[in-house]
Amino acid sequence: MQPGEQVREQMYAHIEQWKRSGLSQKLYCEQQAVKYHVFHYWYKLYRDQHQQAAQEEPQPTSQATFIPLTLSTSPALGAFAELHLSGGHRLVFHQMVNADYLKALIS
Repeated sequence: MQPGEQVREQMYAHIEQWKRSGLSQKLYCEQQAVKYHVFHYWYKLYRDQHQQAAQEEPQPTSQATFIPLTLSTSPALGAFAELHLSGGHRLVFHQMVNADYLKALIS
């Protein structure tokens, strides 16, 4: 193990201990004889590394929800069917489509 890796592991261990301690960073550093500016530097690296790792993890997909279907027979609408999806997206069909095709689109 490289000396830099040892320092990183030691400082990350301090950060984990500090998080469990409930103390302020400054008070923890005083009690552990760790220079505050050094702790703060390593905490920034620790935080950035953990934020990056969290962004790389696949996010759980939201569960599909169903809303009531309203049918209209008015020819003035100009569309046979219109699906409103999450995020404001819409699918508009101007003629009949196969149910299997719809399943493939929304799955």
